[in-house]
Amino acid sequence: MASIPLMITSLLRAISVAALGAIAGAASVALAFALNPEFTLEMDRDLPRNVTGFYAPELISSSENFVWTTGRATLSLPGLDRRVPWFCTIRVRGARSAPLPQPTVDISVDGVSGLRRTFSNDYEDVRVDIPRSARPGAVVTIATTPTFTPGPADPRELGVQVDRLQCRPEARSVALPPRRAYKSGMIAGALFGAAFGLIGITAGSAAGAAVLLGVAQGWPLAAGASPYGPYPDRAPWLALWIAASMLAAVTILEWHGRAPLRQTAKFAIAFSAGVLYLKLLAIMHPSTPIVDALFQAHRLEWVLAGRYFFTQPMPGGVEFPYAIGLYVFAAPWAALARDHVSLLRIVVCATGAVAGALVYPAIVRSTGDRLAGAIGSALFVAVPASAWVIQNGNLTNAFGGAMACITMALVIIWSSPALRVVHLVMWTAVAALALLSHVSTFATLVVTLGAIAVLFWSFGGAPLRRPAIALMAATLVAVIFAVAIYYGHFGELYLKALHVRDTAVAAAAPPPDVPRPAEPAASYRNQSFAVRAGRSLSLAAQATGWSMLILAVVGGVRLVIRRATDPLVFALIAWAFTFVLFFAVSVMRVGPAYERYSFEFVGRVVYATYPAAVIAGGWAAAWAWRSGGWLRVASIGLLALAMTEGLRQWMPWR
Repeated sequence: MASIPLMITSLLRAISVAALGAIAGAASVALAFALNPEFTLEMDRDLPRNVTGFYAPELISSSENFVWTTGRATLSLPGLDRRVPWFCTIRVRGARSAPLPQPTVDISVDGVSGLRRTFSNDYEDVRVDIPRSARPGAVVTIATTPTFTPGPADPRELGVQVDRLQCRPEARSVALPPRRAYKSGMIAGALFGAAFGLIGITAGSAAGAAVLLGVAQGWPLAAGASPYGPYPDRAPWLALWIAASMLAAVTILEWHGRAPLRQTAKFAIAFSAGVLYLKLLAIMHPSTPIVDALFQAHRLEWVLAGRYFFTQPMPGGVEFPYAIGLYVFAAPWAALARDHVSLLRIVVCATGAVAGALVYPAIVRSTGDRLAGAIGSALFVAVPASAWVIQNGNLTNAFGGAMACITMALVIIWSSPALRVVHLVMWTAVAALALLSHVSTFATLVVTLGAIAVLFWSFGGAPLRRPAIALMAATLVAVIFAVAIYYGHFGELYLKALHVRDTAVAAAAPPPDVPRPAEPAASYRNQSFAVRAGRSLSLAAQATGWSMLILAVVGGVRLVIRRATDPLVFALIAWAFTFVLFFAVSVMRVGPAYERYSFEFVGRVVYATYPAAVIAGGWAAAWAWRSGGWLRVASIGLLALAMTEGLRQWMPWR
């Protein structure tokens, strides 16, 4: 009977926090839109769905781009607040070469002509007013006559070139966002508020989390093209699935452990879930460039069609296997989503959220430091490299890195004399999936697992001898499986790569009496080792984040002072060894054709090993907090900078 009042109290708290989340969600959308109501197209990325009759953007230089219109191009702004006057500014030119006549453009609003002009080859900024109206929404149309076709190789019907298009309310007018944005922000905020209230965190923490998430989601929901298309409708569904998964995870863990989770553990789960939601809002925003994500979606479609073996071309005729672990893992979910770009992004970000949440038990299992575990789990999202990889569309690398982190976390958590067969099977399965997800993950994870197994055996004493043998066996089986099922099918490619390398070396070594061709002075090949290493170190520091790096260094020093020999410390040493080894490989002399790939590899090495910086940083921040005084102040400042520095990377739509 005593449980009934507790259930009623929990339900009332969930309802109260849900109401608070709904209010915060709606209010944040309104505030964000009022502060930045402009709708702007800079023509430097894929156009949103509320724009039709425009061809793909064309890039002239790093600072100039444009789009061609068809004979009739439209901008639809459904739900636009017409209680206040708006106007649109369009930068346009005719772009005709003789003897073609310059075009006449008629720009209308809701079918009423607002401007008619013949343009020249120079860009002009023209203004079209959107007057007040009793009905919300507006449609701006750009009609061009005559159009022209460039030629047989380009059969497009071209109107005019548009460099920029912006619509905004008149000065001193406060506009409200479309109703769909309000509704989505309110529902999503309520769902997360209810979930925060039900998982059992303190009432103050639940309310604060609901308000913070509601405020944070308002900016992407109100920015740019998002209020005028289907994008806001995704927010409630994402919130529903993520909040339900968070609640299910807490419930299952408490049932399994037969005791309530600690507040720090619930914080790690709630924080990972909330950040996952905000990440997906950011990466799926209509203003976020797709980059290589479309390429990844096409590869998923190949796998769904039964094509499993394909390669990635490199300079010099070299090709390497393109691992398909991500596509195989995502394939069962493809029946639930037609948008495969979004599906892959959701799978990758969700896997990363799981990896971040597992940082908490990995730290607590070895050290018992729950504060360090909570901070480390939160810092997992603050590494710039994690945002760069996903935003660039390197989704296979992102998935492989997340699976590698999950593998290492499970190794740390389960490495004890009580290791069971089920743990060994999980190590093998998760490691195999990681190895099959990306070539760079294959190399870095095998080295890291091998290093930690050696450390277990050599310095862990009797308690870690059995886990060392088990880890060696799991790694070996995972490697054999990955090679047998996938990488072994590309034997001819490896031989071809060796042949190309030998041919290139022979061609690059002319006889002594033959003059050598001059190479560019700025060539990567001609730079000294110190210069190459300096550039690579700078890139590694930027990819990790300077604030994070400072915390990680302090944490590393504390580890040396601690002189511990537990799985967590050995994991950090193994990650550090992997970084040093592959960083050294990345700064070796390479030909100019491979310079880009050399620097990309530095980023991949950081991405593969940054969990060590996160764990060490969490450890340092917890120690500084407990030390009090100026150390506590410094830790708060560094944590704030690290989170700000990292989370800003997730706002490409800004």
